[in-house]
Amino acid sequence: MPVQPNAALNAVTPASAAIRAYGVTQTPTGDFPTMLQDAARASLQTLRSAEMMAARGVAGTADIQEVVQAAANAELTVQTLTQLRDKVVGAYMDVLRMAV
Repeated sequence: MPVQPNAALNAVTPASAAIRAYGVTQTPTGDFPTMLQDAARASLQTLRSAEMMAARGVAGTADIQEVVQAAANAELTVQTLTQLRDKVVGAYMDVLRMAV
């Protein structure tokens, strides 16, 4: 069964909306340090909202699906930041090993 072009576009549209909801633009603006600062702020906001949602879940005022989704977003954010940290440390170690 051939894939209709509109079906592919319809599948991408919700993902694009979700990305825009987190404040990520399609075209980068500014320099690399600004991009890193914005990503760090967005990550911190994700972790804070997950913490607030968990507190609401403990209090019984939040839907369990929202709590699980917030926890999954927080977990993905922490994993991403950990991988980024590991890559930066690895690059730093490579620079230290370079012969001058």
